[in-house]
Amino acid sequence: MIFPTIFDWLERLEGLRGFPAAYAVLVTAVLVIIIWDWRLALAALAAQYFFAGLLFVDLLDPRLAMVKLLGGWFACLILYFTARQVNWGGRPPDVAADELQNVAPERTFQVGPLRIPTSLPLRLLLVLLMLGLINSLFQQSDFALPAIANSLSYLSLAILALVVLGLLGLALTSEPLKAGMGLFMFLTGFELFYSALDQSATMLIVLAAVNLVLALVVAYLVQMRHAIPALVD
Repeated sequence: MIFPTIFDWLERLEGLRGFPAAYAVLVTAVLVIIIWDWRLALAALAAQYFFAGLLFVDLLDPRLAMVKLLGGWFACLILYFTARQVNWGGRPPDVAADELQNVAPERTFQVGPLRIPTSLPLRLLLVLLMLGLINSLFQQSDFALPAIANSLSYLSLAILALVVLGLLGLALTSEPLKAGMGLFMFLTGFELFYSALDQSATMLIVLAAVNLVLALVVAYLVQMRHAIPALVD
């Protein structure tokens, strides 16, 4: 039995490369910011790494691009297990509410069966403003990021979306896990841009290590924020 190689998979995914991958990266970035459920936000981040991997193929050797993808998914895996340990940001069933003094519950309002955070309208407004800014810049005929060829304009769109929306996601929350997701989006945009300047394996390893270290730092901060005082003492 012959298993498909990376190049076989890229041939099968040819229809998702280019602008479709860039638009998918933009959509997943928006979802990470506006979705308040950690499970769905992490799923959107994992999907974003997949489409970003297809973009890295246009800048790196496919085998190096696969390292980028696997590194991102491993960071998501670290965040996933951390989120499970703190009951996805909620109160553990065997812990009283007054024991979680470190966590102030986010204000919500009821819409049918859903409880929606009061910050969602502000997030939507700011995301729409950023999307308008990104669109206005991208529509300019002379807009181009340094070292990005005009034939790869979709890379400029993806980089701009990841950097701008990543910083927005980082600024909109004090929750370490959600802020970490914004930071990872920003780093993905930076890595895409840097890969156009330098394709060395050394920097690939350094940036992959930075992502994993940051994932561990975010995991630690999440656990400290949701730690039970009685257990910490």
